[in-house]
Amino acid sequence: MKAVVINNFGAENLEIRDVDEPSGGIKVMVKKAGLNPLDYNLIAGKVVYGVSPMPHIPGSEIMGIAMEDGKNIKKGDRVIVYNRIFDGSCEMCISGNEHLCYNGGIWGVVTNGGYSEYISVDEKNLFKVPDVIDDNTAVSIGIGALTAYRAIKMARPAPGSKILVYGAGNTGIFTVQIARIMGLDVYVYSRKNELGKFGITVFNKIPDDFQADTVINPLGNGLLSESLKHVKRRGKLITYGVLTGRNFEADIADIYTNEKQIIGSTGGTRQDLYELLKIMSLNRFYLPVYMEYSLWNIKKALEDFTNRETGRIILNL
Repeated sequence: MKAVVINNFGAENLEIRDVDEPSGGIKVMVKKAGLNPLDYNLIAGKVVYGVSPMPHIPGSEIMGIAMEDGKNIKKGDRVIVYNRIFDGSCEMCISGNEHLCYNGGIWGVVTNGGYSEYISVDEKNLFKVPDVIDDNTAVSIGIGALTAYRAIKMARPAPGSKILVYGAGNTGIFTVQIARIMGLDVYVYSRKNELGKFGITVFNKIPDDFQADTVINPLGNGLLSESLKHVKRRGKLITYGVLTGRNFEADIADIYTNEKQIIGSTGGTRQDLYELLKIMSLNRFYLPVYMEYSLWNIKKALEDFTNRETGRIILNL
């Protein structure tokens, strides 16, 4: 089969080559792949996790067609990959937090990924896509939408409470829509004024005195310190990204005197994904797509990834 392979990090080292088809799980014919910050940074050699094996097939966000029957998955089903590897026996897995497995990792990082014609995936990592969800939205669920859903759940927001979301990109575009469906009063700091049509208040500049019960900021140190001031008393700041840097300064007195909470969130559990797929099957989601490319034109897609104004990049087979 054909696959995108890196021998060394850097887009210049990407090759399209013939490799052996994988085995050991359910065979899936890849139809769509996402290009997200994780894949971009892996190829660039900037991920904080150990990449294995090398040479490596990247691609952590995959949608395809099952080519054989499993216990619950049937041949011909449209499927997406739950991209957390887990052993099912450690403390985290037993508690239902398999995404934090002590012996696990991210599928497509600690294993070969899906930038290839076929993949082979353990059935416990495959989820059937409801018929009402289109392919481009489906391929964006496993990371973008799932990360957003988990972050909101971590805040345990009360219906009608205020939530402020920083950015409406890869995950933020899902965060604001899921929050709206959950009955929250949604505000977003973004240049995407078209989000206002969903009943969302869009800030190009956040008023100094604005505060919310929940603030979700995946952008890292550049804005994390500032966003803490927009958390009201007993409110929560949820973070899951380091786009602008890994460290930030905080006023400790502000945190403890106002009983503010800073909470980390990452990915999501399989239960989260079950719940999310049900939500997405009952509600129509808006997903801006910047451009679709052939997977074999991935070098051009990588060039355009950082230059795009808005929207997702989808790779097709």
